[in-house]
Amino acid sequence: MKAIALTAVAAAAGLATASPFMSTGLTEYTVDTAGTATSSMTIDISGIDSWDAQLAAGNTILDVFVSDAAVITGISWNVNLTTYNGSWASEAVLGFEGQINLTPGSADGFSVSNANYNSGGVVDISDAGLPNITVGADGLLTIEFFESFDDVTGAADATWLAGSSITIVGQNIVPAPASLALLGLGGIAAGRRRR
Repeated sequence: MKAIALTAVAAAAGLATASPFMSTGLTEYTVDTAGTATSSMTIDISGIDSWDAQLAAGNTILDVFVSDAAVITGISWNVNLTTYNGSWASEAVLGFEGQINLTPGSADGFSVSNANYNSGGVVDISDAGLPNITVGADGLLTIEFFESFDDVTGAADATWLAGSSITIVGQNIVPAPASLALLGLGGIAAGRRRR
């Protein structure tokens, strides 16, 4: 296993950002480049709103069962985004397990209407200089939809439009049969909750 310690860099910078669209707020971690992705899951995020700053009570939280042994090593996305109330595309963020933040519209510091952002393939998290995403004992991957700058508190600042999806790849990603049925029916809303 090849591991690169980024503790000093992360601590010095306060926020380690190794790519324009992925970042972490973790201050101590190692980058693990061992292993090959053996499974994947596509998650429909159509219709989900991005509300307030990270950890705000009104944010949408999506819990997706992936297995308690899951390690997510890569992410791809094909999303359509519209922003409101003066919010910019670069402010709409998906937070994975409080470990990795994904900002597909990171290059667009302006408002957008039905803008498409596509990763063009799977982005290997370790290639971006970040740690793999580990899932807790409950087997749920928690995704928080939030704004890096909250233009209007208590109001939606952006919406992930129809056809928006993310795909996670890694090891031991095995959704429960009920989760597969929900995904197949487009009923991912059953896994949503508001804080």
